[in-house]
Amino acid sequence: MRVYGMAWVGSRTPRFESMRDFLADVVGLPVGLDQPDAVVFDLPDGDAFEVFKPTDTEHSFFDHPVAGLLVDDVREARAELQAHGIEFIGDVHVGVETSWATEWSHFRAPDGHVYVLVSRPAAHPGGSRRAFDELRICLRVRDLDAAVRVYRDGLGLPIVDEWTHPGGQRGVLFAVAPAAIELFDEAQWDLVDDSETGSRHGRDHALRVEVRDEAELRALAARLAGAGAPAAGELVDTPWEQRCLRVAAPEGEQLTLFVLPDEERRVRESARRLLPR
Repeated sequence: MRVYGMAWVGSRTPRFESMRDFLADVVGLPVGLDQPDAVVFDLPDGDAFEVFKPTDTEHSFFDHPVAGLLVDDVREARAELQAHGIEFIGDVHVGVETSWATEWSHFRAPDGHVYVLVSRPAAHPGGSRRAFDELRICLRVRDLDAAVRVYRDGLGLPIVDEWTHPGGQRGVLFAVAPAAIELFDEAQWDLVDDSETGSRHGRDHALRVEVRDEAELRALAARLAGAGAPAAGELVDTPWEQRCLRVAAPEGEQLTLFVLPDEERRVRESARRLLPR
């Protein structure tokens, strides 16, 4: 059984209205689904916080917050847990079109509390699956220590592995999430170079880092400069309405810091929430 995280929290409470107001007005969570006996609040990563009224009879078997474990297949995971003596409550529930999950099944863990296995549709996090666990982008550098200072101290990426072979060969692996692959045709590549720097750099790859606003962009640029990667030009507005600053990374690598226009940023944030795990 592979668990992808805690994807759902449910609470059945006699103080439903107070809890609803707290989550909506104080915490600021948007309502994703309003039902007669429950309300589902959306979390930024696509997960959910669901609050049940006392009139909800389908969940009368718990009186404490319940956490949901996201799995690929609820039925397979349930069978695996049952083989280890775990007691399940009722049958596997199958969601309808308005349900947050496709399937779910409650069980009582050794601590005596109730938990639930959940699965998601393909349009939500955890529903579809990548065909791999991790994508690595490898860069060849002459001065590894200088490059490490930029990526670790400048961009703030954590080192998850580093090594030195008996022959002296060295490498460093950074954790990067979220990430994306962007493909340009040759004309688009030249347009990006021309728009961001006014010249073409002859590279066939580049790194781009999205930040939330211009203040974050300027702060990151200063941090990178202190780590050995100064700005390679001025902050510019591109024809595609991004604010961009090209940075001179080690080994001649092209690193662009950019801010998306508000509407595009909202679209991208929504898309990232639905990425498969």
